[in-house]
Amino acid sequence: MAGSFLRRFGQDAGMRLQEVAGEIGLDVIYRQVKSYEGALLRIRGVPRGTIVISLGIREESRQKFTLAHEIAHFVLPDQQDLSAPCVKDSIENWDSELTRPEVDANRFAAQILMPGSVIAEYLSSEPSFESLRSIASHCGTSLTASGFQLMASTSFRACLVWSQTERVRWYKASEDFVRWVRKGHVSESSFAFDCFHGKKVPDRLEPVPASAWLFERGLKEGAKIWEQSVALPGYSAVLSLLIIREAIEAWDDHPDSLDELDPREFTLNRKNWPSKR
Repeated sequence: MAGSFLRRFGQDAGMRLQEVAGEIGLDVIYRQVKSYEGALLRIRGVPRGTIVISLGIREESRQKFTLAHEIAHFVLPDQQDLSAPCVKDSIENWDSELTRPEVDANRFAAQILMPGSVIAEYLSSEPSFESLRSIASHCGTSLTASGFQLMASTSFRACLVWSQTERVRWYKASEDFVRWVRKGHVSESSFAFDCFHGKKVPDRLEPVPASAWLFERGLKEGAKIWEQSVALPGYSAVLSLLIIREAIEAWDDHPDSLDELDPREFTLNRKNWPSKR
């Protein structure tokens, strides 16, 4: 749907959201409201509607993302019966516990605001906060949204982590990251923990114990992961970029290693056959 939307309105549609909203039958108004950040008002069966954006949103980039998010609710085919206000925790959030319509609306918004034609420029080099800031500046988006979209395309072993009130809430890993990040309390061995406690942290990627972020099972002894974390005090949050630059897996400790398998077990001469039980 995002691809069709960009083909219809152009790769620069994210830069012309107000105009595009009018073309598809949406009025956009801004109001002083506190209970939600964005709302789509419509009458079932009528191809028109009104989007309300809260003036309480401080950042222009978040206002823009909220508008794209509400447009998603209007155009996505499986959301035609939805018309509920979207609260702060629903916008620019990719937590697996969020409802599917909200996650899909965030994904759609990210794709039309930061199309593949823009992200492609950043795929040949290792992800960094410098590249996230460059995407954000070019597209008028936040670091968080820019990071999510880059993680969706990069071939590096990279991961973006959102922590709030000293707990890991959600993360977006690249396809090649191939590790689960531990949710829950932020590890004291991480720079994210230092951010929450007002300590100075490096302004570049630096190594920390891989176990500070990843489950220890399958990690080789002394495994490192590169981390850079940035405090977002307005949200009581920290945004962390993780990069795996070297092999961290303890494959030799894996009990199911291929060199321990008997090749005959893959023939009709095998000795052990699965039970019907």
